[in-house]
Amino acid sequence: MLDGAARLKIPAGTQPGQRLVLKGKGMPHLRGRGRGDAIYEVIVEVPTHLTARQRELLEEFRGAHEGDSSPRVSKFLERMKQLFGS
Repeated sequence: MLDGAARLKIPAGTQPGQRLVLKGKGMPHLRGRGRGDAIYEVIVEVPTHLTARQRELLEEFRGAHEGDSSPRVSKFLERMKQLFGS
């Protein structure tokens, strides 16, 4: 943050690559008053090593969403299967 701290709430359902905006919290305008907007892009890091408990929780998550998955959830779970050889 350029001018101190600010709180950014990330809404439920936010997807990777989505941009979140803090109005009036960006760079000051060069020849005028006020500030621009601060724009943040959501980046999701996929873990490379999971504990047995974490893997169990992912499997439980997959079971809870079978038949009701969005395309992104399906792709995420497919990547996890490839990554961990399931």
